[in-house]
Amino acid sequence: MASIVRSSKYRHVFGTAYKREDCFENLRISINAWDTNYVTANPKYVAVNWNAGGGGAFCVVPLGMAGKLRGDFPLFSAHAGAVLDTAFSPFDDDIIASGAEDHQVMIWRVPKDLEEREEDVTEPLLTLGGHGRKVGHVVWNPVAEGVLAVSSSDYTIKIWDVQKGQVKQTLKGFKDSIMSIAWNHNGTLIAATCRDKKLRIFDARSGELLQEGTSHTGVKGSRVAWLGSLPRLATTGFSRSSDREVYVWDTDNLEKPISKMQIDMSAGMLMPFYDPSTNVLYVAGKGDGNIRYYEYADEQLYFLSEYSSPEPQRGLGVMPKRGVDVAKCEVTRFFKVSSNSLVEPISFKVPRKAETFQSDIFPPAPAGKPALSAEQYFSGANADPVLIDMAKVFNDGPLIVGSNAPIATSAAPPPAATTPPVTATPPVTATPPVAATPPAIATPSQSSARSINEERLASPAGSATSVSSAARAAEAKALVADSAELEALRQENARLKQQLENAQSQVVGAENRINAAQEQLQKAKQQAAADEQAIEKLKSDLSSTATRDEIQAVKEKHDVALCKVGNLQGNLDQANNLVEEYKAKLAAAEAKAQEHEGVAANLQKELRAAIDAANSLTAAAEKAVDSLQ
Repeated sequence: MASIVRSSKYRHVFGTAYKREDCFENLRISINAWDTNYVTANPKYVAVNWNAGGGGAFCVVPLGMAGKLRGDFPLFSAHAGAVLDTAFSPFDDDIIASGAEDHQVMIWRVPKDLEEREEDVTEPLLTLGGHGRKVGHVVWNPVAEGVLAVSSSDYTIKIWDVQKGQVKQTLKGFKDSIMSIAWNHNGTLIAATCRDKKLRIFDARSGELLQEGTSHTGVKGSRVAWLGSLPRLATTGFSRSSDREVYVWDTDNLEKPISKMQIDMSAGMLMPFYDPSTNVLYVAGKGDGNIRYYEYADEQLYFLSEYSSPEPQRGLGVMPKRGVDVAKCEVTRFFKVSSNSLVEPISFKVPRKAETFQSDIFPPAPAGKPALSAEQYFSGANADPVLIDMAKVFNDGPLIVGSNAPIATSAAPPPAATTPPVTATPPVTATPPVAATPPAIATPSQSSARSINEERLASPAGSATSVSSAARAAEAKALVADSAELEALRQENARLKQQLENAQSQVVGAENRINAAQEQLQKAKQQAAADEQAIEKLKSDLSSTATRDEIQAVKEKHDVALCKVGNLQGNLDQANNLVEEYKAKLAAAEAKAQEHEGVAANLQKELRAAIDAANSLTAAAEKAVDSLQ
């Protein structure tokens, strides 16, 4: 990660959690151990995997129903096993796919009477079988309508034509469970990470394995995200020593990553989310409350800032760009699963007080319209996503989309053989719509004058040539009143402008304080890293006498302490508890070492040195926190 300070429009993006009353409560979110986000969202709904007793279910809640969910709210319940993943169609906000442990994929339509409905939704539009084991991921194609990628624990990815209920291609070659899948921006390629520690890229239509390389070496799994239309991938995972990492890859060569970045030492999976409109990569850790974000430029990830919360996240869903609040300069919105019963929206905004559309931070984004039909796509046609001018979202609010495309009522048997796609001429990309110019707002005097003229035109001819003195007096009185009102509005406008200038000065001062705090934070992290190296050296000295499991146990406890220091949560009581546990581990190792004659004295001396180093680390952490306070 580049450490220099760069000029960026998104440098001061900040995250704000919604108030409690605007969150979604009284949910029963799944506690399944499968690595999933648990939640997905679009401009109409938020959906969560449900903790159902027997069988599998998920819940779809309209965004307007924030608060405590009623106990009899309907579920989508037809799976015989736990639901592991859900995904809303990018082209129809009422269509959602679900994959479950029962080896099935189901396609559903959200009923119009969902808010008033009491009985569960138990009849999907379509059930897709053919998977040998549980279904872990369902991901819609971003360009072609009704094309769905499904990964399974049978070590395959199947590409479905949902409109016909047919498997069009099966991607093979995996040696273990598939951990993550992602389409590229025009839906022609699929990237996948696997527990066999390989990163692979496939041609989704021919099934050809285009690239393969060794990814993160840790055993805890990894995830992948495409960096928009660039020939680049970002992966998150673990090193052999459980360091959490982010790699950036050239999709034409997976022999080695073009950049590596170590985040911290913690046990939770890192969830990557890339916003192609802003070139910002958000990285959120499971089991902690941090969302870090980086701007990708010049083959580097530049750190922007970090959202921190005392409540750890189990999973995250992200709002499509067409659903953000453009008028409030909101660039991203996440939906955070912070407990087994709560989903908390988090809004990320650029700190601007603007009353007009900010085109520099809101370039065109996917419009929620398909560029290709499934038939065109599987015939070999290519197209980029259809884009919308975000000024339309600024003027009209979140864009809701729907589709009348047919969906098969039953899945067709898989074809005996797959014919390679025929290259077709790409269709012409639709031109993004241009936002309409908002109507001018009339001043009070203009409005009054217009109404008076209209009355004159509507009056009889005799009245038009002979206006009574009473009418003239009434007209003059109205104009005087309007002039006074206009002057009052001008004064109010001047007062508001002065308040705005004062607020802008305060914002500049706050930004300066933030920059100073970030510099202090960086110094504290550097000191923590130096202390960590000292501890690592001491632990390596101990490796000749203590067992590998003991050293690993000590390291994991120490990793947790370092994570707490790095996040500067200020909870020194927890740090002290971790040090006590660390001492207990070292004491146990010391007792075991004493059983070995001839080395007991040396080992005891080294262990005491390690304890002193741990105490020094805690003192350094306290000093770093005090300096920031």
